[in-house]
Amino acid sequence: MSSRGLMKRTHSPLLSLWPLLTFACYSGSDAGGGPIDLGTASTSPTSASIDPPITSLPTTSATTSTSTGTQADTTSTGTLTDTTSTGPGSGSSTGALGTSGAEPGTSSSGTTELPPSESCGDAILDPGEECDLGAAQNDDQGACTLTCKLPKCGDHLIWAGKEDCDNGDNNNDVLYGGCTTQCKYGPRCGDAKLQDLEECDLGQDNGTGEFLPDSVPCDDGCRYEAKLAFLSSVAYRGGDIGGVEGADLKCQNLATMAKFDNTANFRAWLSDDLHNPFKDFTKTADMPYVRPDGVRLANDWDDLILNGPGDGIIVTETGVTLMNTGAWTGTAPSGKPFPGGTCLSWTSLNPLEMSRVGQSGLNKQPEAAWKQWVAEKKWTSSTTSGCLYAYKIYCFEQ
Repeated sequence: MSSRGLMKRTHSPLLSLWPLLTFACYSGSDAGGGPIDLGTASTSPTSASIDPPITSLPTTSATTSTSTGTQADTTSTGTLTDTTSTGPGSGSSTGALGTSGAEPGTSSSGTTELPPSESCGDAILDPGEECDLGAAQNDDQGACTLTCKLPKCGDHLIWAGKEDCDNGDNNNDVLYGGCTTQCKYGPRCGDAKLQDLEECDLGQDNGTGEFLPDSVPCDDGCRYEAKLAFLSSVAYRGGDIGGVEGADLKCQNLATMAKFDNTANFRAWLSDDLHNPFKDFTKTADMPYVRPDGVRLANDWDDLILNGPGDGIIVTETGVTLMNTGAWTGTAPSGKPFPGGTCLSWTSLNPLEMSRVGQSGLNKQPEAAWKQWVAEKKWTSSTTSGCLYAYKIYCFEQ
């Protein structure tokens, strides 16, 4: 029997009183009227004063039972026995960051922690706080937030120098223009990688007027600071074009399917009795023309008329390169109609009706043929063909 439950029996003058004492002890009753268990003694630890008081800390209990016969001697030391705290809630903590291995916002047992203390900002690590650097140091962009929580990706706060962005639950590793689950910028305009619907991306050189050799500048929105020109991916018979206005509409539809900007302002390099590029095209000084692959065609309208489109308009709106490919034009190098007919304004399939066809481009070897293509401006005026045949068309942004 435990020495804490009853005093040890010894030979003494009081021995003769033992039956009376025994009777008195076992005849008493507690408030409930039952016998008092002399075999159990309970002690409660003294708690240090904590401000604010703890109201819902997890508790532990330890019970030691020793059997010496039919009656067990149980010793209880209270509901908060033998515990050691080194994280939030420890009376010896005096600020700085918490060191719990649990994910911020939850306890190590997986349960939700207490909300931040009302004393967040006093530089003392109180229950419910993950950190507290004091009012002057707590910062929603720093190592401890204004609510005394440790920063983490997904909390909608941007930790300066550690995170680029934070869209909370909307963080996504593949979304264009988004923020990754590591709180780094995702695919975007300005990362120097051509992707999504970008026409160009020069990274830090976007919007500066700088550009790669034989190319054009790229603006802050990853669009060329130039006018696009492409070879149609579709070939049309001369009589199926439906006039210059029909060709313009075909260019606009192709540009739309390619997801280019300004699609309503694409026009065909084509002439008939009412329309021609010299009359209908906008002529902006120092505004270059560029292929979809970023290669400069000409510095502006005057350069296009004088020298032609560089190596040729050989790239389609889909990005495919087609050398030595015919394109209906009906147009002289000046941009005006070429004499000799335009398939009855591009409505006749009569093989005896004729119009002029351009040659998209030519390999630079053999050199003699290449130089002839350049000198004679064969890109727009190479040969004459019957209107029953199908050729591509050139499309220019205005």
